[in-house]
Amino acid sequence: MPDTTWIAGGKVETTGPSRYDLALHWIKKNRETFIGSLVILVAAVIFAVYFFTHYRGLRDTAWKTLFMAQQIGYGGNIAQAQQQLDTIEKSYGSTTAAPYATLTKGDILYAQEKFKEAEAEYAKVLNNKDLGPFAAYNVGKCKEAAGDLAGAQVQYSDFLAKYPDHFVAPEAHASLARLQEMTGAADLAKATYEKIALLYPETTWAMMARAKATPAKK
Repeated sequence: MPDTTWIAGGKVETTGPSRYDLALHWIKKNRETFIGSLVILVAAVIFAVYFFTHYRGLRDTAWKTLFMAQQIGYGGNIAQAQQQLDTIEKSYGSTTAAPYATLTKGDILYAQEKFKEAEAEYAKVLNNKDLGPFAAYNVGKCKEAAGDLAGAQVQYSDFLAKYPDHFVAPEAHASLARLQEMTGAADLAKATYEKIALLYPETTWAMMARAKATPAKK
């Protein structure tokens, strides 16, 4: 039966069924479909809650393990630290702690003067949004420490091209200038020092660069 509504003048306006009535009618007519959809929706919500809770638990465990591994490694127990870092990469690879574990492995290997192995670890996180700049600069340090001065200069230049505003950039400029000096490219080194003084005028990097760029008076 259609709904009726009284309006001014005592007239009656006939209206169609309400949205609620239509919805109720559809549910009655499609009872099995409605129940099936409801079950799927509830299952999806339960799965989402479980996934979020499970992932958060994995993430927390991964970060705690990373903290312990770093403390153990810095304390001198390198083997155990590396074992725990490997566990994070393998068992908690989907968490945000995993790339930090890889970077830490690189740091530990670098401290052991295993520069090639350290470079390989840093290379794994070059494309990481947060750690990429640190990894890129550290690859240059590894090349330099291993004696590949030409490769290190290329790496530092690449870093500066990609991350010119990163807070590590002044140090990368200084590292590049130092290697240019060491390899006999005095003019390039002087230009790099002048660039440091221009880009970072109020820093200790600029003070060092000005002293390097200005020949000592005899």
